[in-house]
Amino acid sequence: MTKYLILSDIHGSELYLEAALTAQKDADVVVICGDLEFEVYDIEEIIRRHMSRSIDIRMVRGNCDAYFTSSSSLLDQISFPIGARHRALVTHGHLYRASYDLMTYAAMEKECDIVIFGHIHRQVDKTENGIRFLNPGALKNRNYMTLTTDSQGNIEVQFYPNLI
Repeated sequence: MTKYLILSDIHGSELYLEAALTAQKDADVVVICGDLEFEVYDIEEIIRRHMSRSIDIRMVRGNCDAYFTSSSSLLDQISFPIGARHRALVTHGHLYRASYDLMTYAAMEKECDIVIFGHIHRQVDKTENGIRFLNPGALKNRNYMTLTTDSQGNIEVQFYPNLI
């Protein structure tokens, strides 16, 4: 079983970032869908300080991250396996205008059946064209989500709409 803590649109809210990390200390992976408004090394340090063990951190750049010099080390999108049966494309969404059609094409190019994105500041769990679209909402608005996989490759998504 693997648990992913999925955040987006932090927009510099260290208080909410710390609260989400504290609430989800058992997460194995932290995924951030852009708009950190922190230096990358500061986010990594905050995450590592709050987690009780080594943790995998995956981040992409959002449209508000260009003002931070270390954001140039982040990609606009990444993809990786989620469990035994799924592959996720992670993007902020702004380069696709958060369009499900455009993100579908990007997912198909990377052979992904899940798209995890941010940008729109709304929690989303919808399937279109065989692609499951997930958006954790904006952490600056106290929203985030977790995704858990089991040994058979099934996934369970839990939304948290009102952190602290």
